[in-house]
Amino acid sequence: ARFNLKGGVTVEQFLQAENAVRQGIIQQQPGYQGRDVFQDAEGRWLIIMRWDSKETCDAWAAIFKGLDEGKTFSSLMDFSSARGENYTLVHP
Repeated sequence: ARFNLKGGVTVEQFLQAENAVRQGIIQQQPGYQGRDVFQDAEGRWLIIMRWDSKETCDAWAAIFKGLDEGKTFSSLMDFSSARGENYTLVHP
């Protein structure tokens, strides 16, 4: 997902929320392989999550919305700027 933070949200607040997600129940989710967080020079964020299938990713998305860490994380995002995409790793 690519997104901006809401106005007034600090990088420290965002990273604290990201760490709560990483240390939470996501670790036990079937198919979870990891996530990486990037920030560009303009302050936009990119999170790349790795799952073994789109189905396990979609299952996590449904669970995440109901978790305290999911609600906190989502409350920091500017959803009008958010863009989610799904890709499949291709081995040539």
